[in-house]
Amino acid sequence: MIRLREALRYLDDHDREGRRLEVWQNVLAAVPLEGEELELNSKRRPHGESDFLWGTTALVHAGFLTKQNRGEWHLTDDGREAAALDLEEFTRILNERERAFQRAQRDDVALRLATEIVPPDWRAEVIRTTSALFVDRGLRQLDSVFAPGRGVWREETAVELDRVFLSRPDIAGDDFLTKIGAQFADASDDAKLLMAELICWQVLPLQTPGERKKRERVQSLLDLMEHPVTIPNEVDEAFRSWSFNPGQALSGSHTFSALSVVVRAASAWIGLSDEARARVLEDPWAWRDVVTGIEGTALPIQRNELLFLVHPGVFGEVVSADNRDAIRIAFAGEVEGQMDDDPDAAFQQITIALQQKAKGPALYYAEPLASRWQVTSRPEPTPGPDPEPTPPRDGFPDANQSLVDSLHMPLPWLQDTLDLIERRKQVILYGPPGTGKTFLAQALSKHVTDGTDGETTIVQFHPTYSYEDFFEGFRPVANDDSGNLAFTLRKGPLRRLADAAAANPEANYFLVIDEINRGNIAKVFGELYFLLEYRDSEISLLYSDEPFTLPSNIFVIGTMNTADRSIAMLDAAMRRRFAFIELHPERAPVQNVLSRWAATKGLQDDRAELLTRLNAQIRDHDAKVGPSFLMRDLDGTGLQDVWRYEILPLLAEHHYGEGVDLEARYGLATLRRQATRDSADGAEGASVDD
Repeated sequence: MIRLREALRYLDDHDREGRRLEVWQNVLAAVPLEGEELELNSKRRPHGESDFLWGTTALVHAGFLTKQNRGEWHLTDDGREAAALDLEEFTRILNERERAFQRAQRDDVALRLATEIVPPDWRAEVIRTTSALFVDRGLRQLDSVFAPGRGVWREETAVELDRVFLSRPDIAGDDFLTKIGAQFADASDDAKLLMAELICWQVLPLQTPGERKKRERVQSLLDLMEHPVTIPNEVDEAFRSWSFNPGQALSGSHTFSALSVVVRAASAWIGLSDEARARVLEDPWAWRDVVTGIEGTALPIQRNELLFLVHPGVFGEVVSADNRDAIRIAFAGEVEGQMDDDPDAAFQQITIALQQKAKGPALYYAEPLASRWQVTSRPEPTPGPDPEPTPPRDGFPDANQSLVDSLHMPLPWLQDTLDLIERRKQVILYGPPGTGKTFLAQALSKHVTDGTDGETTIVQFHPTYSYEDFFEGFRPVANDDSGNLAFTLRKGPLRRLADAAAANPEANYFLVIDEINRGNIAKVFGELYFLLEYRDSEISLLYSDEPFTLPSNIFVIGTMNTADRSIAMLDAAMRRRFAFIELHPERAPVQNVLSRWAATKGLQDDRAELLTRLNAQIRDHDAKVGPSFLMRDLDGTGLQDVWRYEILPLLAEHHYGEGVDLEARYGLATLRRQATRDSADGAEGASVDD
């Protein structure tokens, strides 16, 4: 709360406005991060920064702050008054206003359910909000969405799009990016910008292509501009959301036809009078007349998408004409009184009736509704060109010298390990303490995801870790003025990672589970345990009705400390679902890690020899000590301190109750005496031979 108030005070001192990064930097200087706030999230940003930015949403809800385009923040009159309050009063008023906002939202939801088609989920809500930017700036103002103030929605620009794009469908190129680049190579910057915005608007609601491919399509045209512009943050962030999956209907050989419909729609729009444009934005049926009157290929799914993008509350997210017909037939009885003769109006009537009955969105593609309208047999496909296959997931990059240098492990072994992870999707790195299991897991995932849209999420299992912590579960939240608690379904790290991976199927996502053997794996994974072995299957979730599939572009790396539990104690089901990679101090690739590391540091001490002698004294294979304990600056008494306070206590736990004299067997002085004695014996033997 103190940082939120500090943000308001900073704005008050700077003409009541500032940019997001500027405000954050000054808040950070005034109230530095501490403890866990400094830990980095999957985007390599401190958790404290993320918490602050999320918290500013409450300032907007409270009416203290407004956020404009391009990260500009403005302080309101109410915000100025709030900035002057003491922290306790500020917290009380902010919480009070946030609760009032949530109550108003609930009331608004009830009204929307009774008057319009609501989005099926939060992703679809994001798409509606982002599409509204194109409707307001592009259609209403004839202004650029990416570069406000630049009127690219003009007749001469539309004519140029017709010349460079519509009139050249057969231009050479192996893929979309090559073709669009060739078509627009000599076009004006305004034509490139308008086409980039139209492509962006068209791909926004689609589940495939994923986030990265959507961005690539748009960016490819912006990069051709003599004076490029950037994709606005709110648009770029929406690329990972979607409203529906069109299958192959808008991809491959259909891509040009689909975009042609959109380009012709823009041209038709520009040709309307101001009065006609105003009427069409208010009247969804007038907009339908515009869309149905567009020349060219029929492609109903693309035309239905255009209807949805401008009037989503009337036409909804179901864009397949066949599916809309089937739904209308199956649920005609849900409408009280006379159903409208117009098929689109009837579809809206039916959806609103189902929403009110469910007190939520009508989820046509999930049970119990799906089986009521979906046919069990599919018609034979009509002959036509083979559609372009769904873009494949990016392959893992090969191991390189940089990875070798950071891990001090052989390149062939690292390459084999990457290949195994990519093939099996789930592996466990196991071995004694100090063998670098967690460090290796993070390094490998970073090697694969760096410079891509992929992410790595790290969790640590422990005996009380549960399915609700890991995937999703109900959590108590205050829901009214009295402070009474209600339980809200909250997503855990795996569910959030799965959502991101599903939104970006071309990228690789990693889940690193530290100390996986400390948790009750069957309990933590629950029904998801099945999906570890059968990635293509769907299951019903414990706390929600929607079917769930574990995306195939998620890779799991677990770490397991064999000093706590032997691999032999794991059940057969777990061993079947994971590949196991041993990291042991006396075997490759760990065996020579310390000596290689010391050589790169130019160290001449005896730490590598001491570790070898220590492990020779330890009889238990799983109790050996790894090199990580000694891979640090150990000047002065550092080596003695590590031995006394880290290594010997570890061995004391191993020998608990056995009465072993640890110093006599494993102490630093003991091992060095052995080394001196062995050296003397070796020298004496050499002189005798001479």
